[in-house]
Amino acid sequence: MTAAPEFDYCVVGGGLQGCLLAHALAWHRPEATVLLLERADELCGNHTWSFHETDIAEEARSWFDPLVTHRWPGYRVRFPALSRRVAIAYATMTSDRLREATLSLSGGAGGPSRPGRFVVRTGESCEILSMNAVRIGGTADVSCRAVLDCRGRAEGRSPGGSGYQSFIGHEYQTARLWPAAEPTVMDVPLDQAAGFEFLYELPLGPDRVLLEYTRFHEEPACDPSRAAALISARLAEADAGSATLIRTERGCLPMPFTAAARGEGLSPAGGYAGGGYHAATGYSMPLAVRFAEIVAQACPDRIAAEVASAAAEDRLRRGFARFLNRLLFCLVKPAHRWKIFQRFYRVLPEARIARFYAHRFTFTDAARIIIGLPPIGLAPIRFARSFVSIPGPLPT
Repeated sequence: MTAAPEFDYCVVGGGLQGCLLAHALAWHRPEATVLLLERADELCGNHTWSFHETDIAEEARSWFDPLVTHRWPGYRVRFPALSRRVAIAYATMTSDRLREATLSLSGGAGGPSRPGRFVVRTGESCEILSMNAVRIGGTADVSCRAVLDCRGRAEGRSPGGSGYQSFIGHEYQTARLWPAAEPTVMDVPLDQAAGFEFLYELPLGPDRVLLEYTRFHEEPACDPSRAAALISARLAEADAGSATLIRTERGCLPMPFTAAARGEGLSPAGGYAGGGYHAATGYSMPLAVRFAEIVAQACPDRIAAEVASAAAEDRLRRGFARFLNRLLFCLVKPAHRWKIFQRFYRVLPEARIARFYAHRFTFTDAARIIIGLPPIGLAPIRFARSFVSIPGPLPT
């Protein structure tokens, strides 16, 4: 006789994808037992995840909306030759909020929603043995009806052809009111000698703001001194009085222009483990929520097939996003990359912008993005070489 599985679901990885999946399962399958495993000492890390409200499908709102920490009716972009307000609602989720809400599912943060049915284990290694078993800490095997691989990407340089979106963000408490009530998603300085870079601004309260320096480059690194200079300049411009640094976050997201060599995994994968992020923007919320909904609504023995079917339907969109990255990093010289994004916001109506960020863009949307006069400063030989072999970073 085969022993009954110890859990219905085992979620490996307690970052954004794993915790969203935990909430989707709690909503759609409240009777299920769930084990959430995270190798770090705590869930969710130190992150701020932003997204367009149009990224989230209505059927996910019941469990997703309570996790959102800030909302705005729109946002701005500023380029050397363009300033535009985009009237698409924008929102943010913090790792603190997601961590607290996820622990509450197990009764670990003052909210005993599902004690005994939702178990969190942190600070231990985990090996996926099969679609129905994991090994914790190198010794303890746990069986379940379905294993979901929600691990993040490995640190360091991504294999194959890829650019990088690296960032350094500082959250401040200011002595006076912050002058902007809505986010600025891209504030692009005129000096672009170091490649495409911009300041990202999230007003988190009347006297609280996150200022994040972001750089798109061939190398996965930020210049802290450049970040400090642009952030300091914005603080001075805002005239919000003295600013107290509360928190710092930093990271680096791959922007691949070749498909990753990927073998068959032992279990269905979401998040970075399954390529579940928008390759051309770095936004991960739309596909993370979509994966969570697919898994939570499928029977355990149908999860792999449903995930594979969704990936197949999305194949052309993922390929187009990688193609945009190839244009950005291989065809356009670094000092002119900002013009690609300025044109994007100049020519596209809000409906197309919303579909693009939500990873639901159409063939017509894709054509509108790339058809038009190219910017000056192209490198066609470099672009052609990128299709042949990519032994390392391409020369600029």
